[in-house]
Amino acid sequence: MEAKTQVSTQTKKSTSFLNSINHFRGIAIIFIVMAHCYRPAGWQIETFADKAWFNLMMNGTVFFVFISGFLFHHVFYHRWDYKKYMKSKTKFVFLPYLLLSLPWIVWHLTVGTDPMMHKELADITMPAEAAGWYVITGRTLTAYWYIPMGMMLFALSPWVMYLIKKQQVLYYAIPLLLIAIMVHRPISNLNAIQSLVYFLPVYLLGVWGSAHRDKLFPFIDKYWLPMLLTGIALALIQAQYFGAGTLNKAPFEMTVPDLMLPQKILLTLVILAILNKFEHISIAPLQKLAEVSFAIYFIHPWITTPWWMIYDSPDLLNLAGQGNIFTTLIVTLVIVAISYIIAIVIKKLLSKRSRYLIGW
Repeated sequence: MEAKTQVSTQTKKSTSFLNSINHFRGIAIIFIVMAHCYRPAGWQIETFADKAWFNLMMNGTVFFVFISGFLFHHVFYHRWDYKKYMKSKTKFVFLPYLLLSLPWIVWHLTVGTDPMMHKELADITMPAEAAGWYVITGRTLTAYWYIPMGMMLFALSPWVMYLIKKQQVLYYAIPLLLIAIMVHRPISNLNAIQSLVYFLPVYLLGVWGSAHRDKLFPFIDKYWLPMLLTGIALALIQAQYFGAGTLNKAPFEMTVPDLMLPQKILLTLVILAILNKFEHISIAPLQKLAEVSFAIYFIHPWITTPWWMIYDSPDLLNLAGQGNIFTTLIVTLVIVAISYIIAIVIKKLLSKRSRYLIGW
C-alpha cells in the first residue's frame, strides 16, 4: 500500500501544472512573431549592435521546440497512446495547416509573385506537383515550414518514448546537437528533414529536462548568470565574425559552426531559471498568450506575409532605415494583439470547432 501511494504521488507531481513552462510558451510566441516583424518595423541590420541584438532575437523556434519536448514528457509520458496522439496532432495541427495554407497555395499557383516561388526555388511547373511542394515545404506562408517538420517530430514519438524508458535521451541529444551545429537550418527553410536534424536535439533536451527537472532546476538556478553571459558572448562573437541571423545552408556544405543554436539553448535555460523563481505566481498576460499561442502562430503570417508577397515590399509603414530592436518589439506586440483578437473572434464563432482551423 505504501509503495502504491508513493507511485501515485510521483505521478501526480510529474503531471502537475507548471506556471513557468506556460509562461515560457507565452514568451516563445513573442520571439517567433518578432522574427517576422523586423522588416515591417524598418530595422536594417547594419551595425555591430544591430547584429548582436538580432542574433539574440532570432531563432526563437528553439524555445518553442524545447517547450514541446518538455511538455511531451510532462503531459504524455504518463498516459501514452500513439494512435490517439497522432490522431490529435493530425486534427489540430496538420488540418489547420492545410486549411490555412490552401488559399495561399491557390494564390501561388495563379497570380503569385513574379517569378512564382515554386518555379524560382524548385523549378516546378506542373500545378499538382507545385501544390504538393507547398504542402511538403510549408512555403505557403512565413513560419509554416515548422508544421511538416513538426509532424515528423510527432511521428518519432515512439522512439522518444523508448529513449525515456531506457534513460538514454541525453546520450542521443548531445551527439545530435553537435551534428545540428554543423548542419545548420536549411536554405529558405525548405528542407523539412534538415530542419528535423537541426531541432531534434533541442526537443530531446526538453524531454530530458522534464524527466530530470529535480536536477535541472537547481542547476540552472545556480548557474543562470554564467549561462546568460555565455549566451550573450556567443551572440557577440557571431555578430563580429559570422554575421547576423541563422546561417541557413545546404546540409552537407561545410561552413562555420552554428553559434546560434547553443546560444539559444543557453538562453532557454536562463529564461526557465528566471521563470522558475516565480513558479508560485500566475502572470495573466503570459498565461493568456500561452493559451492562444498556437492560434497566434497560425494567424500572424496572414498579417506579416502580405507585406512583402503581395505588395512586394515589407516597408508599408515607411520606416526603412529608422527601425531598431525597439520598433521591432512594438510592431511585434501589435501583430500579436491583432492575432490574439482574431483568434478570440474565431473561437467565439466556431466554438470547439475552431481547433480544426486555428489549432485552438
